[in-house]
Amino acid sequence: MKFTDEDGFSKDTSYNIDVEFWAVTYINAPTFLEGIKIIEISKNDLPENINRELCKYNQKVFEIHEGDNKYYIIAGGLLVGINRWEKEDRIFNYDLDLKHDEVIAKS
Repeated sequence: MKFTDEDGFSKDTSYNIDVEFWAVTYINAPTFLEGIKIIEISKNDLPENINRELCKYNQKVFEIHEGDNKYYIIAGGLLVGINRWEKEDRIFNYDLDLKHDEVIAKS
């Protein structure tokens, strides 16, 4: 995201896309992903090395595709949203209401 005082700023392209999971019981993903696709799959489609007991209590299984790589997250749900916040830092400011300019997907 470019800020309003930076070269190349455009309101049409300067935004963040947040991918938020809640009630996470399992995560196997790197800290940086690019060009991803996320699909919800059945717990029966999990690789054998992931304990299906982690899917208790209506947990959902998300498969993340990045190129030829696949990663898995087991969580209560997923929200994908767009925001154009310029001053807020949600990582360090826990008092912010988690609102987005637009919600793209919610599962």
